[in-house]
Amino acid sequence: MKKINLISLVQAHGSLPTNEYDSFIEHYGVDIKNNEVVDLKVLIEEMSTRLRFVSIFNEFYVGYKIQHISKEFDFLRFGSNYILNIEIKNTSTKTKIKKQLTRNNYYLSHINKVVHNLCFIAQTKTLYKLNSAGDPEAVDLKFLIELLTNQNLIELDSPDNLFNPSDYLVSPFNSTDKFVNGQYFLTSQQEDIRDKVLGIIDDSATAFISITGGAGTGKTLLTYDIVKSVKKSKRTIIVHCGQLNDGHHRLIKIGWNIVSIKDFRNYDLTNIDLVVVDEAQRIYSSQFDRLVGDAKTSNANCIFSYDKQQTLSSAESRTNIEGKVDALEFVLKFKLSEKIRTNKEIAGFIKLLFNNQRNDISFSDCGNVDFDYFTDTSDVKDYISLISNNGWEVLRLTPSQYETEHHESYSQLSSKTSHRVIGQEFDNVAVVIDQYFSYNAKGLLTYNSKTYYDSVKMLLQNITRTRKKLKLIIIGNQQVLNRCLSVMS
Repeated sequence: MKKINLISLVQAHGSLPTNEYDSFIEHYGVDIKNNEVVDLKVLIEEMSTRLRFVSIFNEFYVGYKIQHISKEFDFLRFGSNYILNIEIKNTSTKTKIKKQLTRNNYYLSHINKVVHNLCFIAQTKTLYKLNSAGDPEAVDLKFLIELLTNQNLIELDSPDNLFNPSDYLVSPFNSTDKFVNGQYFLTSQQEDIRDKVLGIIDDSATAFISITGGAGTGKTLLTYDIVKSVKKSKRTIIVHCGQLNDGHHRLIKIGWNIVSIKDFRNYDLTNIDLVVVDEAQRIYSSQFDRLVGDAKTSNANCIFSYDKQQTLSSAESRTNIEGKVDALEFVLKFKLSEKIRTNKEIAGFIKLLFNNQRNDISFSDCGNVDFDYFTDTSDVKDYISLISNNGWEVLRLTPSQYETEHHESYSQLSSKTSHRVIGQEFDNVAVVIDQYFSYNAKGLLTYNSKTYYDSVKMLLQNITRTRKKLKLIIIGNQQVLNRCLSVMS
């Protein structure tokens, strides 16, 4: 994305043929609708009656989106003394203006203590900012002119370098304090689903609800936010279909009612209003049937949150939780489709790694994917210890409880297993790919050594836990190494 002069943008829109204008904005990486340019023109014309300097409209990023989050800003400009953001609407309400400017301040205040967020309404030619109470108030356009004139602009290679996704991708488990203190925002899709679910919970004596979505769509945050919204007025319990992690235990300490599925048989739903089953794709058929029966008997609402792709064994796949949920009478289904935790570079790499016959994805190497190659497992163990102390979360496959498996020969016991990290996320994830991984005739990644759990699914589970960087530690596997080299060349 390149910086652009806003007057140049408006004049190009008004004078160039459509195909030339499209090429023009593509060159700058500008993302703006035609009607928004028309509204921008209104602002510029109003300001020009007060001060006609082309330079004050210089060096704006138009339609910038924060990587991995897709949070968008209409017109953004960076200075050493403050950040300036202008949102332009044809029409709006003070409630909507407050909501948007409050969010913008949340995202931008992480990179500069001084942020000026403004909203211009083209129909009324009114400029708004938030006052000290956090409410929108109208200000004269002179205020914006002063901000544009006095901003000390800085040179940037890319705005991406200023934003750290970890500041915004809040997890109830890995950013528990931020979650508890409400230092996060849901996407518009998450908010819409939350509001509908809360309405159902309030109106129904008993309702079955499913919330589904792929890795990175924010199921866990949405589900826990729903519980957070009602836990003061309703008796709730979260049933986690896996091992409880440190984040679970921190929430339990401050009063959250959370239990692992293996201990749920000891619970009575008689005094429960809402049951949330998280990672429900891993529930057993008998557990599901009993829970549904108990919920009906107790008139409790029940939410099943799951991703059918994130099963870790063939038995979990055969349970077909989606089919069982769909078979419930009057089930209400919601699906998250917007990926908010996905690094596009890593997402593309994962698809290419797990299928060496795929050539339909363009991979752009931005330095977030890396790999190392070893032949000696003892060196690998030392290397894992080294990078574990340097900011990498090295995730290992879950071993069998009954037999020793090959991957245990190089894994560190201190590393978290695939089952331990369900629902969690980390900035930098490293995984090991040993010589027993290979590609079959269809190009799909397989594992050729005996394991109790599905090693390919566990590898996918581990890889998709990353938010920023991914490292592969390859042991004696030239086939996977060559695939990585070909993808990243």
